[in-house]
Amino acid sequence: MTTQRQSTRALWQGPAIAWLVLLVMFAGNLGSAYLALGAGNVAVNLLIAAVMIVMLATFLMDLRHATTLTRIVAAAGLFWVVLMFALTFSDYLSRHY
Repeated sequence: MTTQRQSTRALWQGPAIAWLVLLVMFAGNLGSAYLALGAGNVAVNLLIAAVMIVMLATFLMDLRHATTLTRIVAAAGLFWVVLMFALTFSDYLSRHY
């Protein structure tokens, strides 16, 4: 019985720690929004968001233990998201109102 309890604890320990770290980073992101950093607010918040994305991919999606094919598919998905955002923003910035 203790072996099953230990394996359940080990199963949930990594995601729980990652979730708590993400909550702390969210609180830092929220707190930095109220600081008067000028243009630095955007840079700080984007940096925190990038670290949060890396944490999500590494720990919650478990890409550190994934196969090479799974990592390639995750990288391809990230590439397409970046491409779609770039196309959307290029359309938005090219319009004259």
